[in-house]
Amino acid sequence: MMGGHHAVSGAAAWLAITTNVNLGSVNLGFGLFEMTRWETLAGAIICAGAAMLPDADHHSATIARSLPPVSNLVTRMISAVSGGHRNGTHSLLGILGFALFAWIVDKWAVATESWGVVYPGAAVFAVLLISFAVKTMKFMPAILCWIIAVAGAGFVGMNAPDERSWFFLAVLLGAAVHILGDMLTVGGVNWLWPIKIRAPRWFRKLPVIGGSWKANGRVAIPVLGATGSNAEWVLASALTSYVVVALLVA
Repeated sequence: MMGGHHAVSGAAAWLAITTNVNLGSVNLGFGLFEMTRWETLAGAIICAGAAMLPDADHHSATIARSLPPVSNLVTRMISAVSGGHRNGTHSLLGILGFALFAWIVDKWAVATESWGVVYPGAAVFAVLLISFAVKTMKFMPAILCWIIAVAGAGFVGMNAPDERSWFFLAVLLGAAVHILGDMLTVGGVNWLWPIKIRAPRWFRKLPVIGGSWKANGRVAIPVLGATGSNAEWVLASALTSYVVVALLVA
């Protein structure tokens, strides 16, 4: 999936589990957490950014250009460690890695007289995550990404949900949604990386389903076709509409 589509899918996933979106007799949200509108928005912003994280394995991806030169350096390092694009970061191990990092940085708490308890580690990570989401708007220059990311992190810090597990959950959910989205394209993902269970040749020759399990161990349910397809744009448009409605109704 394209970067912007990953971001909107992350926001939609967060809103789906945290809000009760009632349209007449139809409920489009699970409402698992009680949050104010501002807390809901803060979580949606972080989850949208986290939904870009798995593409940190690609030095020319959207997030590599989000906060140069820091983002360029980070993505090149992650790409080298994870084995390149759609490998380590696009797996269960990658999801756990991102979630664990979020849990660790969120444990850094500092008590202040003016602001109470603040979480500097989560704030710095939030700057990166917000910049990832902002950069999906292709016209956004780097300096403006920095300004919006820092301001957004401040907003998140001031309006973060009282339940501290929200940050860990937003990162976990965003990363998982990204990988699910890529599995819906023809490229697929290898959930079990670094283990590669290769599809036998006879399976790859089967009609219709033969391409769903690949020789490199990746699995795809390619209902969206190739990245950037018309089907993907239709899905992204529907998710964007849902995000707008959910934020208005929440």
